[in-house]
Amino acid sequence: MDATTQASGGQPAWQGEKVPCVYCGQVIGRSEERCPHCKTSFSLAVRRASREVMGDWFYLDSRNPSGRGITFETLIKMIEKGRIKADSIVRGPTTHQDWLYAAETPRLAKYLGMCPHCFAEAKPEDTYCTRCQLNMNTRAGEPRPGVPADLVREPFHRAAHEMEKQLAQPAEPPAPAPPSFAPKPEPAAAAGPAEAPKPAATVRGEAAAAVAEAPAAAADRRSRVAVARRRKPRVWLVLILTWMTLILIAVVIWLAFPRTYNRLRDAGGSTKAGDDWLNQQLADAAAAAQAKDFARAIEIYDAIMDKTGDVATWQPRKQALLQQKAQEERKERLAKLKERLELAESMTAEQKLEDALAILRNIGQDDRTWLDSLGVSVEKMERTLCESQIKVARLKQQEEKLLSDLARAAAAKSAGNLLDALKLYKQIAGTYPAEIVQKHLNVDQVTKELEAQIAAQPPTPPTTVSTGMTPEQAKAAIDELMKQAAALEKDTKFKEALEVLESIKQKFEEKYWPDTLEARIRQVKGKKEAWDFFGMEGPKKPPAKAPP
Repeated sequence: MDATTQASGGQPAWQGEKVPCVYCGQVIGRSEERCPHCKTSFSLAVRRASREVMGDWFYLDSRNPSGRGITFETLIKMIEKGRIKADSIVRGPTTHQDWLYAAETPRLAKYLGMCPHCFAEAKPEDTYCTRCQLNMNTRAGEPRPGVPADLVREPFHRAAHEMEKQLAQPAEPPAPAPPSFAPKPEPAAAAGPAEAPKPAATVRGEAAAAVAEAPAAAADRRSRVAVARRRKPRVWLVLILTWMTLILIAVVIWLAFPRTYNRLRDAGGSTKAGDDWLNQQLADAAAAAQAKDFARAIEIYDAIMDKTGDVATWQPRKQALLQQKAQEERKERLAKLKERLELAESMTAEQKLEDALAILRNIGQDDRTWLDSLGVSVEKMERTLCESQIKVARLKQQEEKLLSDLARAAAAKSAGNLLDALKLYKQIAGTYPAEIVQKHLNVDQVTKELEAQIAAQPPTPPTTVSTGMTPEQAKAAIDELMKQAAALEKDTKFKEALEVLESIKQKFEEKYWPDTLEARIRQVKGKKEAWDFFGMEGPKKPPAKAPP
């Protein structure tokens, strides 16, 4: 019986107050909301939220090394929040699921502002690096089309680049193993006097002494470790002493500087030095405000108020600087949002809908609310882009089907079946949008050419049935026979009606048969069988009246 069963009095531990974790199998408390071993949350809301952003990108997190993958949009949001940096370790589709630094990851490094091959400055909307001319979205990166070879620079991690090229090539068959040779026998050691074996009693005595000395040596090591640990300084004590010292120094400085300034102000010959310092501080604050370094200017005014104690004079100026700082931050924030929206519009114009959606989805909820108040709806732009993606996918499917139909029509035309080809081209012109069809073929011109070729062919003689009639005569004869069968069926002469219907199938070809011929034959057969089964006779005719 194991320790877990013994601790619970003969029953498994998970039948009491403990249960095994469904992810790592470690025994935890029944009321735990997060596993302390694998850091997995058992909350339904947390698991649902993590499942909604699940994707094929992973980042190495020591707090949760077995976490789910995330989407590329979530990875970009983490870059903006500062959680993913250049030295972070990630893997994804562009790394072939190999762990790489974020600065070396294709398609991701440009959102960190650098090229993954040469680490030059790059922008998220760029595809090729302006320095090394390599593709920043693939690994290994291909050079920009049309760029001379002397302008393409080698990547910074050239060894990894060459390894990726070798991995892309097919593996060569292994070389034949070299013949193995038996190792040469080592020369025997020089013979000497052999050591005499110890007696058994001596060996047992030495072993018993070693076993007796082992607990004493272990206890001695534990005591030395305990002494060393006791000699280690306590961290909390060091922190308390450090902060107490800093607080005392701050109190001394706070008490000393105002008194020194007041002493200089009260002294007749030292007032000029205090005024010069104040004028210099005001000039520095004005220069900082003009350079839009409002944090520096506010800091200067705080120093002036702390030193002079005149809050009523300098507080309004500080408030004015705070308002200017808020306005500048608002303008800067609006400029960044405008730049993002313009970038998304340019990518939409270039049919890079996925990148445009990634940019819009990285705009936070606060920024979205602010833009909505300004009359710009980010959600509406996202819906428009999603509809455009769906439309592009549908157009692509239509284009693939159009190419298949065009190939069938071309095959019929090359085989000489001009009527079938003409029918297919007309069907294509009436089924697909004109802008898609015109990209591949001018259907109107091809239709006119086919009609001209068909008109130029010699007329074919009319086809006749086996009885030597034309199709029009055969159709009229079949209609007459169908009327006769209907009249016989009305008179309950089912056998004669069935013979008339069967004669149509015997005398005329199948292409002239009516669509309802088979159904009429089955109906008449059913009536005939019912009539024969019940032994019914036809209605008796009234006796003919004698002429007067």
